[in-house]
Amino acid sequence: MSKELLGIIFLPAGIIFMCMAALFQMYVMMTETYTLNRYRDKALVWRVAVLFLSFSLGVYWLCPNARKKGILFLILGAGGALMYGLARVWLPFSR
Repeated sequence: MSKELLGIIFLPAGIIFMCMAALFQMYVMMTETYTLNRYRDKALVWRVAVLFLSFSLGVYWLCPNARKKGILFLILGAGGALMYGLARVWLPFSR
């Protein structure tokens, strides 16, 4: 298999993996931070959700239930970024 063919496969696959990582991250944060349901003000819920998303690494570090889920997020995110980067290097039109 040539590098160009792998680049054509890796480019969309890398983007899809990174999107899956982002969606999985949102799922983990919403399931691990279930206490947000007690807020009646919807704007406050989204502000708190954004705050939790920005501190997601802390959640993976401190919450024992989320640690196993963090491995999948790391594999999807890093794998997707690696595939996207390799595709950008290998494809001739990306220069």
